[in-house]
Amino acid sequence: MPSILITGASRGFGSELLDVYAGHGWTIFPLVRDHRVAIELGQIYPANCFPIVGDVSLDSVESAVERVLADHTESLDVLVNNAGHVVKNRGVLAASSAELIEHFNVHCVGAWRCVRVCLPYLRRSERPVVVNITSRFGSIGELGNQAMTSIYAYNIAKCAQNMLSACLDKELVESGIRVLPVHPGRLKTAAAAYDADTLPREAAVKLFDWIASIDESTPCEMYDLMRGQRLPW
Repeated sequence: MPSILITGASRGFGSELLDVYAGHGWTIFPLVRDHRVAIELGQIYPANCFPIVGDVSLDSVESAVERVLADHTESLDVLVNNAGHVVKNRGVLAASSAELIEHFNVHCVGAWRCVRVCLPYLRRSERPVVVNITSRFGSIGELGNQAMTSIYAYNIAKCAQNMLSACLDKELVESGIRVLPVHPGRLKTAAAAYDADTLPREAAVKLFDWIASIDESTPCEMYDLMRGQRLPW
């Protein structure tokens, strides 16, 4: 059966996406930080779930992922880098260098770590896809349309993640691996923006269908999932 690894799968959009893929009979590898959550997920999905306990902000996540994948699969069809973090300090004076570094480490370097460790397994898939869950707030082209002062750490980290996606896709597309950044919508989660209007479940179902439509002709651009359009980088 096909397989997917989802980071940040303990709650919100990641949790809903996990449930959608499990419901379609996929083998699921949820990456979470809490051992108790990992146990719970194994009980909820006893037939096809292999939880991984790790933190994408640490280099040790690579060995954690490798141990579980090596024991339970030869290939990986989809990797969704969904793990994220936001501290809503707006404006240059409210932001700190520590916040910028922390957000970059989670959103950009964390996704990079997960791609690196999953790469051998993705190479063995017939149709491998990596989706990096980005945000409209990482779009330079959309910056002028944003009503509020920037959350420097988050905006910059997501913009860097978009460049990571573009670099990875350019390198890996010839080997059949697609890497695409997707803004899942204005989700009603714990970290929701002021104009949130989409339930995470709705976006998860739509992403499942969208990933199934990807092929070698799909351009590497920044996709706005719920609006069915592309955002400027």
